[in-house]
Amino acid sequence: MLESNNFYLHKFYSLSGPWPRGVWEGLIERMRALIIRPAALGDTLMLMPAVAYMKQLVEITLVGRRPGLDFLRPYVQRCVDYEGPGWYRLFLDEVEPRHPNPIPEADLAVAFLTDPEATVERNLKIHLPDSPVRIFPPFPPKSDRTHVALYIAQCLEKAGLPVDAGKAFKNACKHPLVNEACPSSGKRIILHPGSGGLKKNHPPEFWHGLIKNIRETFAGGERPVLLLGPAEEPLFPFFREKAVGDAVTPILSPDQKTLTSLFNQGLLYVGHDSGITHLAAMHGIRTIALFKGSSIHQWRPLGPRVRVIENQRSGPDLIAETSAEIRNMLY
Repeated sequence: MLESNNFYLHKFYSLSGPWPRGVWEGLIERMRALIIRPAALGDTLMLMPAVAYMKQLVEITLVGRRPGLDFLRPYVQRCVDYEGPGWYRLFLDEVEPRHPNPIPEADLAVAFLTDPEATVERNLKIHLPDSPVRIFPPFPPKSDRTHVALYIAQCLEKAGLPVDAGKAFKNACKHPLVNEACPSSGKRIILHPGSGGLKKNHPPEFWHGLIKNIRETFAGGERPVLLLGPAEEPLFPFFREKAVGDAVTPILSPDQKTLTSLFNQGLLYVGHDSGITHLAAMHGIRTIALFKGSSIHQWRPLGPRVRVIENQRSGPDLIAETSAEIRNMLY
C-alpha cells in the first residue's frame, strides 16, 4: 500500500492507497527507482521476488555486489557495482563536491544498509533533493519469523514502490524466477558442501558418506557433481582422497555460465543454507536444503521444488534421512 502524500510519480501523478497492478501499467509512465543492497549472493537474491514483480512497472537501477548482480540483470535496467568508484562517499561525513557523483537520477531511492548516524540517508538526499529516500536495515530482526525476501518486498512496498509483497513472495515459492521453465531432462545430482558460514555447514565426512550412499543407490547413473567455491576449495584434497575412484566430478569456483548450465541440466541439488542453494531453488531444480545453525523461517530457499531438512547432527541418521529425501524427490 502506498502512503498518502508519499511522492509524485513522473511529475503529475500523486498516488495514495492500494493501486491495482493494471492501473499502474496503464495510467503512468514507469518511475525510476534506485535500490542499494550491497550483499553476498544469497542476500542479494532475496531481492528477486520483488524486482521480478516490478519488472514492467519500474525502471530499476540496482547497486550491489557481484555475483548476485549478474543474476538480477534480466529484471532491472541497470546494474552498478557497489565496489566501483565513488560509492564509498555515501558514508563520508562531508560531501566531496569536486568528485564525480556516481548516484543516478531517480524518483525514489531505497537502501538496505546499517546507517545509525543517518549519514547515508543525508548524502542520498543531497544528491537527490527532490526524491524520497528510505533506509532500511538489511535484514529483519533475528527474532522475527518473516522470510528475508518477504521483508525486503514489504520494505519496498512501504517505501512506495508498486509491489504487492505478499503476491511477489508467493509467486517466488510457486515458480522459478531465474529460469522460466523448470529443468526436466537432467540426469546428474549436484552437491555443494559449503556456505558462507561455518556454523551452517555439515563436515566433509557427512558429504563423503552421502556420496557413497548416492553411488550405491544410483549405481550405473552419472557421477554426482561436487561444487566447490573459493571457500570450499581447501576441501578438495579430502574429497579427492576419500571419494572412491571417480565417484564425483569436482567443479572448482564455477562462474555464472557454468552454474546456469549445471542447474539447467541437473536432476537434483543438495546443499547447505547458502547463496548457491538459493540460486538452485530459484532455477526450479529439485532442491534439498540442509539447515544447521540458521533460521528456516527467514532463509528457506524459494522455488517450486524445495525440501528442507533441519538437523544439528551430522551422523549416519542425517545421511540416511537425506538419502531417503533424494529418493522421494526422484521417484
